[in-house]
Amino acid sequence: MDKTKKTELERLKKDYLLTEQRWQDEKKSLSNVIYALGRVVALHEALMEEYEPLKKMVASEQELPLVEIENQVEKLKSKIFTQETKEVFDDRNKLDKLNDSLLKSCRIIKRIVVALVDDFYPTTGELKAKADSIDINCPEETAEMDLEGPSTAFLSYIRGLKSKISEDFRYINNTFLTLLDHVKELERTLTSEFDQGVTLKKIEQFETKVNTEVGSIADSFNIHTTIDEIKSAVVEKLKKIKHLMALRKKEEVQKAQKAQENINKLKQKIVKTEKDARAMAKKVDYFQTAATKDGLTGLYNRTALDLRIDEALKMFHKEGETVSLILFDVDNFKWINDTLGHVAGDKILQKVAQCLKEAFRKGDFIARYGGDEFAVVIEGLDMDIAKKKILDFNDLFSKKRFFSHSVGDVNVTVSAGITMSKEGDNVEDFINRADKNMYESKKEKR
Repeated sequence: MDKTKKTELERLKKDYLLTEQRWQDEKKSLSNVIYALGRVVALHEALMEEYEPLKKMVASEQELPLVEIENQVEKLKSKIFTQETKEVFDDRNKLDKLNDSLLKSCRIIKRIVVALVDDFYPTTGELKAKADSIDINCPEETAEMDLEGPSTAFLSYIRGLKSKISEDFRYINNTFLTLLDHVKELERTLTSEFDQGVTLKKIEQFETKVNTEVGSIADSFNIHTTIDEIKSAVVEKLKKIKHLMALRKKEEVQKAQKAQENINKLKQKIVKTEKDARAMAKKVDYFQTAATKDGLTGLYNRTALDLRIDEALKMFHKEGETVSLILFDVDNFKWINDTLGHVAGDKILQKVAQCLKEAFRKGDFIARYGGDEFAVVIEGLDMDIAKKKILDFNDLFSKKRFFSHSVGDVNVTVSAGITMSKEGDNVEDFINRADKNMYESKKEKR
C-alpha cells in the first residue's frame, strides 16, 4: 500500500472513531435528560406508565428514533405542566377558602365584642373610653388582620366592667339596707308610741323578705325585676306607715307638746325615707332604660332588636305576615374615627339615627345594631316598598353636610343590605343573610 492511501486510511479511521465518540456522548446526554425527566415524572405516579417506553428507547443499542423520542418528551412535558398547574390552582382555592373562613370568623368576633361593649351594661367616663378604643378591623386581606391589640383592650375593658358591676351592686345593696333601717325605726316608733296593733312579728317578716330580695341582687343579672319587687315592697310599707300617721295625727291633735314633737320627728324621718326611695327609683329607671336603649342615639339596642326579630319571626311562621330586615353600615367609619376623632364619629352616628327616624314609619322598629351598624325591622311590606325606604333614607342622608376644620367637607355614605323572612328562619339566619347582603353592597362601592 502506498503512503498516500495509508495516510487516507488513518484519517478515515480517526474520523470514524471521533464520530462514534460523539454519538456515544450525545446518547449519554440524551439519556441524562430522559432520566432527569423521569425524576420529575416520579412525582406524578399516573404518568409513569407513559415514561417507561421512552426509557426503553434510550436504553436501546440500536439507532435512536429521535423524532419519536422528541414527540414523547413533548407529550410528557405537556401533561406534567397541566398536572402541576392544576395543583397550583387547587392550592390557591384552598387558600381562598381559608381566607374567607378567617374573614368570617373575624366578623363574628367583632359582632360578639360589639354586643358586649355596647349593650351588656351602661358605662361612662374612663370605662366608656376603653370601650370606644376597642376597634376590630376585618380587612379583605387577612394577612393584614390584627386581633392581638383589640383583644388586649377588650380584656382590660372586661376587668373594668366587672369592677363597675360589683361597685353598682354594692351601692344598691347598701342603699336598700339603709332604707330598711329607716322603715324599721319608723315602725318600731309607731308600734311603741301610737298603735300597739302593729306587731314586731310583721316587722320581722318584712325584714326577712327585703333581705332575701337584696341578697338575690348579688346573684343575678336580672336586676330590673328584682329591684322592682323590692321597690314595690318598700313603697307599700311606706303607704301603710303614712296611713297610720294620718290616723294617729287626727287623734293626737289636742295632746301634749311631746306628742307633737314626736310627730314632727316622724315627719322628718319619712321625708328622708321618701327621698331615699326616690333616689332608688331613679336608679331603677336608669337601669331599665339602659337595658333596651342605646345611650348615644336613643334608638333601641341589640338586646331589644333580637327580641323584636324573634317575635316578628314567630308571627311570620304562625300567620304568614312578611318581615323585612335592613342592616345599615357607615362606610369607612374607622377612617372617620381615626382621622376626625370619636366625637365626630358619634355625631355622624346620631345623624344616621335621625335620618332613619325620618325615613321610616312610626311603627317600624329602628335599632343601633352595634358600633357603626343600624337595623330596621319592617312588618307587612313587600321587598319593593322596603327598598324604597332605603332610597328615602339615602336621599335624606345625602342632604346632611359633614364638615371638619382639619379636612374640610367630609363625604359620608352608608351601605345597606336587605332580606325578607323565609320558612325555617331563626334570628341568627335572618340577621346573617341581611349582613351578607350589606357587605355585598359595600363591595360594589369599591
